Amino acid sequence: MREAADRLYRRAQKLATTYREHNAPRILALLEEAAEFDHPEALFELGNWRHHGIGAERDDARAAYFWERASACGHVEARFLLAIACERGAGIQRDTERAFGLYESCARAGHLDALYECGRCHYYGLGTSVDRGAAAEYFTSARAHGHAEANADAAESDGPRRMSRRTW
Repeated sequence: MREAADRLYRRAQKLATTYREHNAPRILALLEEAAEFDHPEALFELGNWRHHGIGAERDDARAAYFWERASACGHVEARFLLAIACERGAGIQRDTERAFGLYESCARAGHLDALYECGRCHYYGLGTSVDRGAAAEYFTSARAHGHAEANADAAESDGPRRMSRRTW
């Protein structure tokens, strides 16, 4: 089954490399077929397509659904996007505690942006307690790995420049 899902996903990717709007329904169909086998990349892509309204109306609830499934299959970037959706309440119940837990999980998996988000959550008490020491540790780690926003923050102060995601 995994091989069949991989073949479907590769066909969708091949079509997507020369994206033409008239190909979108076929690409979506291939991704949906692969997703039936819980193909993590196909699920992730379906979430992205739904979130951005590519080939269909924008639908953040469907995006969150697909990211949730991809996350359950171990897809870290899908888990990160699901965390953002949880924090903002975009297509899913707003739940900052769950968002923080998802950010932490991504940070443990080495996701650089998640390190920064964990620091921001600790700094402002979003889904966790205010803990400026823990925030500073996350920011320092993010800076050490080259996170641009964390580096810019360090030039201004030791806190994040933003409270929460303003645009997404």
